[in-house]
Amino acid sequence: MTRLKRYIVLAVIVMLIAVFSAEVPAVITGQCSDCHTMHNSQNGVAMVSYVFGSETTSAKDYLLVGTCLGCHAQGGSSMVANINGNPTPQVYHIDATGDLAGGNFAYILGTKGSGASDAKGHNVIDFGKTEDTLTSPPGHHDPDGIGVNITCAGLTGCHGARKSGSGIYGSHHRNVDGKLTTADQPYNSYRFLPGVKGLEDADWEKTKSVSDHNEYYGANTPMTYSGNCNICHNPQGIITSNNTMSGFCGTCHRNFHVTDAIGGTSSPFTRHPTDIILPGGGEYAGYNGGGNPYSLVARVARTTVPDVPGDTVYPGTDVVMCLSCHAAHATDYPDMMRWNYKSTTLSTAISGCNVCHTSKN
Repeated sequence: MTRLKRYIVLAVIVMLIAVFSAEVPAVITGQCSDCHTMHNSQNGVAMVSYVFGSETTSAKDYLLVGTCLGCHAQGGSSMVANINGNPTPQVYHIDATGDLAGGNFAYILGTKGSGASDAKGHNVIDFGKTEDTLTSPPGHHDPDGIGVNITCAGLTGCHGARKSGSGIYGSHHRNVDGKLTTADQPYNSYRFLPGVKGLEDADWEKTKSVSDHNEYYGANTPMTYSGNCNICHNPQGIITSNNTMSGFCGTCHRNFHVTDAIGGTSSPFTRHPTDIILPGGGEYAGYNGGGNPYSLVARVARTTVPDVPGDTVYPGTDVVMCLSCHAAHATDYPDMMRWNYKSTTLSTAISGCNVCHTSKN
């Protein structure tokens, strides 16, 4: 091989390494007809590819053959469904082996768990559930008049651009998964939650373990609200300014998780603080029984998004967040808690608390 040919081969190898080592968007693949239809008809019959309730025969926005629930809430026996060869995470299912990271709306409807209850999760009107107890989000922050009847996506939801007329539009086609540290658009934000950074588990925690789980981004101090609405409201819609999961929750539940005249970050606390460092001394140094293995019950956030999931928690460095105690969608326990804190058995009721508060057992 001549010297020139060797240089050419070397140059090609370097280019290939650069391409395949870069952050590559995990966009939707496959035929357009997997998700879209031109005429909502096949052989004279309405498209019924994705099934949830009565949505199978009605036309959908953007020529889709299913809504959010049609793809992600089929109510089947697996927490990850196979749709046209594509693994699709399910937020509503009856899989007895567990749930994905966000929880399972089936606990609200009573098709799984200990019985139906609106108190077990977010009541999303896409499921036909309207809120008949609350008049405003817990934490009392609703300047846009959204109310308590929320949706999966859009202005009244969590996923996608949170402004009128947008929602999840375009995000699936441009999706970037894995480690998300840009988070300036829904498609490059953690789980399409605008502005949120984190590390997404590849199978949505179907096979979760101490070393196989999502990683969440946290801060060492909560967002501060000083009367300036623009910290969350901008032309892109409602978006958290500090890029944390707790900051995102605070866009609706502000009084729980944002520092202002109502709640602070020093004792005496009016509410359990979030986006603060798990103390490095005292009872907290023995997180999760000593040795500090990561707990899937009382989780932590990291002040730097890691490249891979960590199996160890570092008191004095890692962060307490909303998802330390709650799941995002629903659980089988009141208030979306990760454990049954209302159990009449004391050890069960405080089992999650004891992960951090180790001297209280």
